[in-house]
Amino acid sequence: MNAVYDKYFEQIYSWALKKTNNKEDAEDLTNNIFLAIFEYFNKNIPIEKLDNLIWKLAHNIWYLKAKNYLNEKVHIPLDDINISYNEQYLDKIIYNDIINNLPNIGLTEKEFLSFKLYYCSDLSIKEISIKLKTSESNIKYYLYSARCKVKERYYE
Repeated sequence: MNAVYDKYFEQIYSWALKKTNNKEDAEDLTNNIFLAIFEYFNKNIPIEKLDNLIWKLAHNIWYLKAKNYLNEKVHIPLDDINISYNEQYLDKIIYNDIINNLPNIGLTEKEFLSFKLYYCSDLSIKEISIKLKTSESNIKYYLYSARCKVKERYYE
């Protein structure tokens, strides 16, 4: 186990830091990943490719951490929803979280309204163009521009 820790610690910690953008969370995530690796080793299950196992565990732990964060963020008990069978609902939670942070991203009012109506209110481009009294092509541009700004903010 020490050899695995020595070999993979820097890689996993760097990956966790990119995922969390926070040293404390990255340390927690790294610890949880190595705990899962240790528990897997204790099961005495043959391992074909160690590298694949480690990154599969890392992604699963990250997914669970992200899912728990989103559930806490919107104050919905886990018993009330079944995210694993409703990915569209998970997307909606993520969009709502992004919507709450849109004022910090620097969107114009039209970009903000288009993004919010499209992703949170599930309106079509045509319905949004009627509501905002502008052309559909303008709405498409506002959505494109807003998506670019959101991606720039969240995916760097």
